Amino acid sequence: MQRIDQRHNSEFFFDRDEDIRKKRLEHFRQFFFFLAMLAITTVLNIFLAQIIHPSSLVFVYLVPTIASAIYLGNWAAVSSFTCGFFIFNFFYVEPYYSLHISKPEDIYNVTVYFTIAALITYLINLIRRQNTFLKDRLDRVSLIEDMSRDFLSMIPMDKSSLNQKLPGSLRTKVLSQLGNLALKYAKMVLNVPAFVCFREEDGSLKVWAKSSVDLAITEKEKDAAAWTFKNGEVAGKGTHTHPDTPFYFLPLKSIYEIIGVLGILCDSKDLFPEQRRLLETISNLTTMIAAKWTGV
Repeated sequence: MQRIDQRHNSEFFFDRDEDIRKKRLEHFRQFFFFLAMLAITTVLNIFLAQIIHPSSLVFVYLVPTIASAIYLGNWAAVSSFTCGFFIFNFFYVEPYYSLHISKPEDIYNVTVYFTIAALITYLINLIRRQNTFLKDRLDRVSLIEDMSRDFLSMIPMDKSSLNQKLPGSLRTKVLSQLGNLALKYAKMVLNVPAFVCFREEDGSLKVWAKSSVDLAITEKEKDAAAWTFKNGEVAGKGTHTHPDTPFYFLPLKSIYEIIGVLGILCDSKDLFPEQRRLLETISNLTTMIAAKWTGV
């Protein structure tokens, strides 16, 4: 047993060291890209100084600013237009090889340069956030489509199976598959332990699926799940009912009845609105399919 623990520990530290090396390599690449853009722009300005007025060369440093804002982020964009200003001021502003600015024309150009650079950085950052938001929304739509397809595929093709009492073996199979399917998509929303309870024929609750066989469910969790099942309201961590339990409980309920409970190991106060809506969608789909089968 000691050898196994030592092997797991060594694998853990190896993976962590590998992640650290990858992050350092990525940071080095970003820093090299940042310096390369400034160097290329500075070399380009040497040739441009022969054909345009040197006081206008500061605006050429907007190019690496734009590239940094798009590919590296705000920190690189701010660093880029700041370093560009110092390089321009040192080599192309009289008196040369100093940071002093004496001509009003240069002061005006530098002021306009900083204004444009800050505006460009802000607009690119705004566009990046909008793109991230749209991507997340598309991912959520795709997730809901996958959920709907998988859940609806469990509707029995034989209509005679609906609204009839199922044999015990078929009922066990259906509820187990449905519970595991609910946990599968709950894990995509929140990668935390969870479990699903369904109502038994005698009216009691039974755990039909757990995210891990090692997941311990104490009497405290069972009492909170029972309260959610009885009242049809959320309970658990982050709510006013049974807040001492680490789980957050959602009722699986239709218009007419409550068929079970979904328990998730999280604080409901930490959930984002989109996560709440996705969990509610999982709950609704689970309820809808389970209601199609008799004995739930």
